[in-house]
Amino acid sequence: MDRLTTMATFLKVVKFANFTNAAEELSISRTLVSRHIADLEAHLGLKLLNRTTRSVTPTEAGLRYSELCQKILGDIRSGEEALAAIRNEVEGEVSILCPIWIGSFGISRATAEFCKHHPRITVKLQFEEPSANPHDFLNQGHDLAIQPNTLRDSSIVVKKIGKIDHVLVASPDYIADHGAPQTIKDLADRECLAKMSDTAWAFENGERIVLKAPSKFASNSVFALRDAALEGLGVAMLPKGIMFDTIAKGMLAHILPDFPLAPRPLYIAFPPGGDIPRKTRLLISYLATWFKEHPSDLN
Repeated sequence: MDRLTTMATFLKVVKFANFTNAAEELSISRTLVSRHIADLEAHLGLKLLNRTTRSVTPTEAGLRYSELCQKILGDIRSGEEALAAIRNEVEGEVSILCPIWIGSFGISRATAEFCKHHPRITVKLQFEEPSANPHDFLNQGHDLAIQPNTLRDSSIVVKKIGKIDHVLVASPDYIADHGAPQTIKDLADRECLAKMSDTAWAFENGERIVLKAPSKFASNSVFALRDAALEGLGVAMLPKGIMFDTIAKGMLAHILPDFPLAPRPLYIAFPPGGDIPRKTRLLISYLATWFKEHPSDLN
C-alpha cells in the first residue's frame, strides 16, 4: 500500500480522533481507513493508536510518528509548490540556440527587447550551425532553438514565427560558362548548390525543381553555399537578406528574378509536452508577435 497515502490517513485519524470523521474528510470508506492504519502498524511493528468505544488517541509511538508524517508530507508539499512556482515564474534564464546566419535577421534585437520588457528574465542566445539531429539543442542544455527547417519524424514541437525570402544566385563566371537559366526547368541542367537537408526548391507559382543527388557542393551553412557560388560552382539558393551587398557589387547575379521562390518558414522549436515554464512560453509568444510586426527584419 502507498506509504504516503497511509501517512495522510493516519494524520487525519489523529486530527479527528475518530475513524469515521477521518473517512468522511478523505472521501473514503471507514473500512479503508482501518486498513491503512493496520498496514502502518504492521509495517512499523508498533501500535500507533489506542482505540476505545468513544475515541481514538495516539500512543507515544503514534505521537512521534505523527510528527514524522507531518514533516515528510510537509516537505513534499513545499517541494511541489516550489516546482509549480518554477513552472509559472517570470524570472530566470532562457537559453536559445540559433543558426549563425539568422543572427542577421533581427533575432538579437527581438530578444534584447524581450529582456527590456521582462527585466527579471535573462536570455542566453548562442549562435552555431544547426545539427541534423533536432533534439541536439535539448541535449546541449538549451530551452529553445530557432529552426529554419521543417522537422520530420520528430517529437520536438515547433511554432512558426515568420518567413524568410530566398533568391537564386550565381557568379558572372558561371553564367558566362553555362548561360543564365531562362525558366525554372532550365535549372535541371545546372549545378544547384543546396543545403544538405534540401531535396527540392519550391517556387511561388507552384513549380518545384527536384535537386540532383549528390550535389557537387552541399553544406548546412548558407555562408559556405555563398562562397561556393562565388567560386563559380553553380546556382545557389540563399536568404535574400544576406545577399543585397553581394548582388549590388556584382559579385553574384540574381537568377530567375521573374520566378520568385516560395518563402521559407522560420520556426522556434521547444520540448514536447505543454508543461513548459511560463518564462519560456512568454519568449515564444513574444518572438512570434515581434516578427509578425517586423516582417522586413527577416528579409
